[in-house]
Amino acid sequence: MNARKALFQKLAKEHYTILCPDMLPIHFSLLTKVIKHTHGLDIVVVSPKGRTAKDEGLKSIHNDACYPALIVLGQFVAELNSGKYDLNKTAVIMSQTGGGCRASNYISLFRKAFAKLFPTVPVLSLNFSGLEKDASLPLTPKFIIQAVTAIQYGDMIMNLSDQCAPYEKEPGQVKAITDEVLAHLSSQIGHPGFMKLKKNLSYILNAYKGIEIPKERKPRIAVVGEIYVKYSPYANNDLASYLVSQGCEVAFPSLSEFVLYCAYNMIEDARRYDINPGVARIVKIVYRYFLGKTRKMNAMLEGTPFFPFEDFEDVVSAAKDIISTGVKMGEGWLIPAEMLCYGRHGVTNIVCAQPFGCLPNHIVGKGMVRPLKKLCPELNVTPLDFDASSTAVNQENRLKLMLSTINKK
Repeated sequence: MNARKALFQKLAKEHYTILCPDMLPIHFSLLTKVIKHTHGLDIVVVSPKGRTAKDEGLKSIHNDACYPALIVLGQFVAELNSGKYDLNKTAVIMSQTGGGCRASNYISLFRKAFAKLFPTVPVLSLNFSGLEKDASLPLTPKFIIQAVTAIQYGDMIMNLSDQCAPYEKEPGQVKAITDEVLAHLSSQIGHPGFMKLKKNLSYILNAYKGIEIPKERKPRIAVVGEIYVKYSPYANNDLASYLVSQGCEVAFPSLSEFVLYCAYNMIEDARRYDINPGVARIVKIVYRYFLGKTRKMNAMLEGTPFFPFEDFEDVVSAAKDIISTGVKMGEGWLIPAEMLCYGRHGVTNIVCAQPFGCLPNHIVGKGMVRPLKKLCPELNVTPLDFDASSTAVNQENRLKLMLSTINKK
């Protein structure tokens, strides 16, 4: 028995609690249950509040580390210090992209911190790049198929709930629908009904049709940027709720789009540099399959008041108009491509969320605003920097400038 298999069998057999950082509350609600079904592991998504997690991060890691690393470590430290867990039966898990982003090296930083703070707590990895071979979650076919399905459902729920949020009649109405949908889908995990994509997507769509979307809609603001800060309500100071409170409708790119971006880059590496051509051929099949699934999801929204996500190949086409698809450090070409694609489809107000310490995302985010405006003069891009030592007021002041511009139109 290899070390990885022995480790994960121990974690399941001894009923370890495995902590996972917050990022996408809707998606992670389903993905954690998929992991429970396929691997027998109990995953708890950390949901921090207030300053505690940020302050713990500042104390536990070098302050030159990028904001996502600092804030994720801070969440783990705060949660493990809470007294809620048996530290002899607790582990933490986080994803690794495997690219040039420093996120690939977070685990070594965390282990160094844990050696002093929590020496009995293992640090595990979820990655598709072959990293951390002895401590990475096994990617079985059963897990991958169900995880891909969960991502599709999460994308659909996120998309519809974001579009409904500004128009709910009573506070909490959209959240109640979302909770009901997640409970229904969660109950199907492990049963054949969970894999009936069309039926479940139709169920999700019908659940949100009770929210009336007016013909005269509020201004739409797209949020792009580094994946963790873009999506995590804690990391971005609940950006979506703030924009809704200011009379706007928020649009996020799908998680499927990021997965397709990673797959596309592997295919490009084989084409440009002849890296792992055999693996790339397999990835290309998965890419086409996943792309087809996203298009079916988008097609279901035709004739409804709901906007679909951008088609990924439109995003690739936009990238080729402004930047090389060989630029893939951090979110790389995806960020300017998303901004250009949104602008061409009428969403011209964009917030670009950028974490402190992430040089690649500043280059392809804030650094691309000028060439983007040459191609799409209507774009109104507001880059927002996020730092553990700053407050939400800093971001809100920048956003108010954007909102004042929108209101004058």
